[in-house]
Amino acid sequence: MDALPNLKPSEIEPYLSVLEHVRDSGLLERFDVDISARLTDVQERIRQVSALFYDSKMQQLQAAPGVNRALPLLLMTDELEKSAKLLDKRFPDPILG
Repeated sequence: MDALPNLKPSEIEPYLSVLEHVRDSGLLERFDVDISARLTDVQERIRQVSALFYDSKMQQLQAAPGVNRALPLLLMTDELEKSAKLLDKRFPDPILG
């Protein structure tokens, strides 16, 4: 998850195929596994990793001294937009359906 901003579909395809196989096999219903709770855990971890990544990026941008105090915020906005567009392009559909 640490590589989340640079994630490519080919990197997660093996995991998705395993998840689909387990889901289709009926094992989840047979053993009463709460998969939605596990997915919520993964989503929360992704939020945490993303926050750490962008906090670090913001600290890097603010470390450079300058006259314009708003410039790091503008650069961070550009970084967020760039990352969002890239992830939207790589993953046009929801990963887990």
